[in-house]
Amino acid sequence: MVYFLDNLRNNFDFFLRNPLSRKNYYEKAENLNDVFENDEEINFYNVIKEKYGSELSENTTKRRFLEDIYFLNIFDKYISKRKKNNISILDVGSKNWSYVKSEYIFFNSFCKNIILNGIELDAYRLSYNFYTRYEIAKFYIKDLNNTNYIAGNFLHQNIKYDYIVWILPFITKYPFVKWGLPLRYFKPLEMLNHAYNLLNQSGELIIINQGEEEYEIQQNLCKKLNILPILYGEQDDRFGLFKNKRYCLKIKK
Repeated sequence: MVYFLDNLRNNFDFFLRNPLSRKNYYEKAENLNDVFENDEEINFYNVIKEKYGSELSENTTKRRFLEDIYFLNIFDKYISKRKKNNISILDVGSKNWSYVKSEYIFFNSFCKNIILNGIELDAYRLSYNFYTRYEIAKFYIKDLNNTNYIAGNFLHQNIKYDYIVWILPFITKYPFVKWGLPLRYFKPLEMLNHAYNLLNQSGELIIINQGEEEYEIQQNLCKKLNILPILYGEQDDRFGLFKNKRYCLKIKK
């Protein structure tokens, strides 16, 4: 009953969202000469550049450039590079998928034949610039081979994956409702179980939570499913990209 009116409004608004295409989204590149504020940030970047620099594009905005470095650092530290002829990756709750380049660069670094899918339930939500998440995501993936953005319900996905990336899952009702989503889609335990079951043998699921409280709730969800996660704790945000601290864990099949 606490969220009755919010949920009623969200159901109505969600129903009205539609996939009608507007003009193609475009993001103008920015000058990156002053993107780093100190030597510590430069040194941090150089470590990533040494491994992935040939793929890092400077034809982007400052925000996107720093996000790529941030996520590449996390993937590099925590995801196992298992060389195979083919690998499949799923990003759950992709939003507008602004960080997709970092995923593509990382997985493409050890397997040249990858399939990278992102799925978003609320793909037709309008952003502040009046483009849908879908339109924005199309811009971010346009030069990435075998990369697909799916507008749909993750629980309806039945394809197996070698890797699943899940950044900021909704695991409490308040932000879920305030973000404008109908409560009938709030199923954190079921979604975690589904993600685990979609992993191929030896597959990995990496989750990034927002805030220590959500990180603890995430661990409790794992416990309910008798899943033992590998805990990596708070993540380094030396670029000051995010308002709240972020925490990371990994689940192996």
